[in-house]
Parts: sequence; structure tokens; C-alpha cells
Amino acid sequence: MKKIVLILMLFQGSLALAQQEAMYTHYMYNLMAVNPAYTGYENQLSATLIHRSQWLSIPGAPVFQTFSIQSPTSKNVGIGFSFVNDRVGPERNIALKAYYSYTIRSEEKLKISFGLKGGLNMLQIGLTDITLDNPDDPAFKNNIESTYLPNFGFGVFAYTDHYYFGISVPDLIQHDYLNNTIFSSSDLSLQSNKYYLLVGATYALSERILIKPSGFVSLSKSKEEHKTLDVEADLSSLFVIDNRFAGGLMFRSKGAIAFLVGIMLTQELEFGYSFDMLISNKKAIYNGGGHEVILKYNFKNKNKKRKDITACSAFQ
Repeated sequence: MKKIVLILMLFQGSLALAQQEAMYTHYMYNLMAVNPAYTGYENQLSATLIHRSQWLSIPGAPVFQTFSIQSPTSKNVGIGFSFVNDRVGPERNIALKAYYSYTIRSEEKLKISFGLKGGLNMLQIGLTDITLDNPDDPAFKNNIESTYLPNFGFGVFAYTDHYYFGISVPDLIQHDYLNNTIFSSSDLSLQSNKYYLLVGATYALSERILIKPSGFVSLSKSKEEHKTLDVEADLSSLFVIDNRFAGGLMFRSKGAIAFLVGIMLTQELEFGYSFDMLISNKKAIYNGGGHEVILKYNFKNKNKKRKDITACSAFQ
């Protein structure tokens, strides 16, 4: 019971505020969720399943799952859909989302895409499933379940054959799940939202080896009195060999390191795995680290002439 309460205290902000995208280590496999302008960018129909288990040695620790599918529908338009299932102790967040992007081909080498996202979020808290020291505690007699509340987001994504850059605000609306209202406060300024910045590139080290450095930065208004902004950054680098094997490292600004590997199982099926752990906190050795597994299926496209080498999953 005490461990579950501790987990809820760590994530208590999600009980009232808008659901934020989970921080995946393999964010390059899930960029549509981070920036809707990425939708359809890979120029093929693809489906991706991501499972993340965090702090395995702690009961009730976070478990995140995302299933997404996206595809171009014409030369300039892409659409996508996703289902998100997040669990932290007795708390479960569910989200259904739809994505749309439109690409302007301003020059032969430069393309700029604009994206929109619309979704529905719901919160469930299974209070009756918690083992209590006092089973008759009236505060835990009924579960909590919100209605589905709407949210919206937008993004811009610019890219060439070798570089990309994006900026997005994936969630514009603050939620109060406990009261089933879409505003948790009267302050709806952009300072209350998160901004995401993306940047990446592809370099050929040889005919067989590519290196793909990338960065993901999250900016949000700080809750601390003496700080204006909270900044979190992921910096990663993947090496791709023969367009079949991938491996690399990721460093997170809050003192975490991750090891990433990937393999192209078939011409259509990609597999990825990562293990990450905190290195700034000695007590973190007891939490078991984080494990992430990715499966991505790229449907064959007979009309597709080529792949953009900057596409963000390892083998695109």
C-alpha cells in the first residue's frame, strides 16, 4: 500500500492536468505523437506498437503502451490514428487520437509540413483494487472514472533529404478529470503547455554504415519560484549497419542513460529494444531501470520510389 501511494505521489499532477505524452526512449519511432506534422512523412502505411515498463522492481510502477498507424493519402496529405494506455498503480489513462498533416513543397530540397491533432482522454482510478490497512475506509469504496475529454495540438515539421527540424504543442487544453471539465485553472496561456523541439540528421560514414544523431527537447513553465522554464532534453545517436542492424546511446538531461538496439527482421518488420537507467541518483539501482520494446510493420508500397533517408525510425 505504501509503495502504491508513493507512486501516486510522484505522478499526482496527472490526476488533474491534461495527459502528456509519455517520455519514450525510442521517441524516433513515435514522432507522430510528439509532432502531428510528422504524420505520413515516411511515405508508407506503417503500424507501430510500443510497450514500456519502468521501475520493474517497484509494485505499481508505470507501464505505457501505444499503438499507432499512419499513412500518406496523397502527395501532400497524411493521416494517422493512435491508442494510448498508461498505468501507474491503480491509475489508468486512456487516449484516442487522430492526426492530419499537409506538406508544402516550397523547394525541391526543402519540404515543410503542418499538422493537427484531435483526441479524447479519460482517467480511471481503481480504488477498490487497492489493498488497505483499513478495508472499511469509505474514501476507497468507489472507483473514479472520468468522461472522455477533448484535446487538440499542432506542429510544424521541416526537412530535406539529410536534416529535419520540428516544433509542436501537442496538448493545448488543461483537464480537470476529477470534475470532468476541460479547464483546471483560469490560466490558459501558452506558458501552461509543453513545447517540443525535434532535430536530427543522417550522415553516411561509409557505404555500409549510417549515423543518425537526433535531439528531443521539452519546454514547459516551471513550478519552481526561481525558475521560468523546465527543460528536459534527450540526445541520442544511432548507428545503422547494412540497413539491417542498429545500435546506439541516449542521454537524458535529468541524469539517465539508455542503450538502444534494433534489427530489421524482414523487409517489412522492424524490432527495437532499449534499457535505460538513472545515473545521477545512487538509489536508482533499486528501481530496476526501464525496458522498452518496439514492433513496427511497414506495409509494402508498390508505387513508392524511394525512402527518405532522414525518416526517424532506425531503418527508414
